[in-house]
Amino acid sequence: MASIQPINFPTWPWLHWREQRADATAIVLDDVAVSWQQLCRDISRAQNTLQRHPFQHSDVQNHIERIAIVGDNRYCDLVNMLASWQSGWQTLMVNPAFSPEFQATLLEDIGISHCLSFDDVFTNVDASLPFERHDLTKYDQAPVVSFISEECLTLTLTSGSTGLPKAVVHTADNHLSSAAGLFSLMPFNDADCWLLSLPLFHVSGLAIVWRWLLNGAVLKIAETKGDTLICALDGATHASLVPTQLQRVVSLGKPQSLRSVLLGGAAIPQPLVDDAERMGIQCWCGYGMTEMASTISAKRADGRLTVGDVLPNREVRLSDAGEVLVKGGTLAAGYMVKGEIHPLTEHWFATKDKARWCDESHELQILGRLDNMFVCGGENVQPEAVERVLGQFEGVLQLIILPVDHERWGQVPVAVVQGRVEHDAFLEWAKQQVPAYQCPQAVLSLPENVGVSGIKLSRNGLAQWLASQPLPLPV
Repeated sequence: MASIQPINFPTWPWLHWREQRADATAIVLDDVAVSWQQLCRDISRAQNTLQRHPFQHSDVQNHIERIAIVGDNRYCDLVNMLASWQSGWQTLMVNPAFSPEFQATLLEDIGISHCLSFDDVFTNVDASLPFERHDLTKYDQAPVVSFISEECLTLTLTSGSTGLPKAVVHTADNHLSSAAGLFSLMPFNDADCWLLSLPLFHVSGLAIVWRWLLNGAVLKIAETKGDTLICALDGATHASLVPTQLQRVVSLGKPQSLRSVLLGGAAIPQPLVDDAERMGIQCWCGYGMTEMASTISAKRADGRLTVGDVLPNREVRLSDAGEVLVKGGTLAAGYMVKGEIHPLTEHWFATKDKARWCDESHELQILGRLDNMFVCGGENVQPEAVERVLGQFEGVLQLIILPVDHERWGQVPVAVVQGRVEHDAFLEWAKQQVPAYQCPQAVLSLPENVGVSGIKLSRNGLAQWLASQPLPLPV
């Protein structure tokens, strides 16, 4: 796929947009508008405060190169991240749900000795408001490190792997190339507003930030959990959602402003997409991964079990075994281990995803993870292929197929379902849809807060939960 070059920013993007249109709205916090001028002042204030923080002086010989920021999607978390970049520090955004013990182990493995949250830096300050709403000590403009887009800047944790997550290292160029390639397909201009609907500690949330920065558009920050999502979407033209969030929008009513939704995180039920399209929401879906700075291929959701064409600035080919191999301008520099970058590959990066090219549409079809496949009665079962078929059952929002050990068949499939689904009716219907070796032998309802990893369900987490559940399987 041909490359599309993003803006060659002469300085940090927020400083560039301040020079271009200082008084234009950069961020909307519920009903509070923050201009590019005000945002830059807040970043400078945060930068000054960070550089006066005690960790700066704890070890004169220990020069800070990277920092972990514990936070979700508050205004302060975004500002602290941008201020750290402007200070010349690489950042790792950390899920606040991590236990202190896991966090400490993770940061030691990556090679990060400095970690902060907003409350470590500011006290008695509402973290959701612009800093100028508070009586903070005013500092002069902090020294700004030159913007070099080819230098490593962000660390983002992978999800879904066993053991400790890996810290993927990207440059600003990687992120900007990712955003530019998506815009070749999905329109987004400086008058549009993208809701920060996914966490900054996930690559999909970070991608929203870089799309906003590339086009100097508007970013909305608001509470998005549960039914607050509908209010959060008010005024937003674009959002990145998972199917359960889109279902909430369809059920409760579309905000008038919302035009486009980029879907990810799970198999997407076409009836849900059809309902959203009838409401005037353009639905886009695709395929992506952390190592490629989010989206690799994309298309308008159309019911076909494909993930669209490869976007500009990415390259894809399939190995003889059907494994997806990728490279291009969005591919990460490597993994950060003990403070050193370990390159991903010299040529093509092997994703462990199995796929094929669809003859009719010439689009990519992802068949599933190579390491998810299991054997039932001597037959290979690719869980994702079964999920795409059985996920069409009425009422299903998300469906995960997992293997359970069986004395006679080796392993058999079990379905974990989210949605209003009558289990017996689902199992009877499933027998007519897939071969016997692919048909679930039991079905369970998806428990709350189990197997959640970033924006998508963790098969490993669900498998651990499933192992503790009583399952009366047929012999």
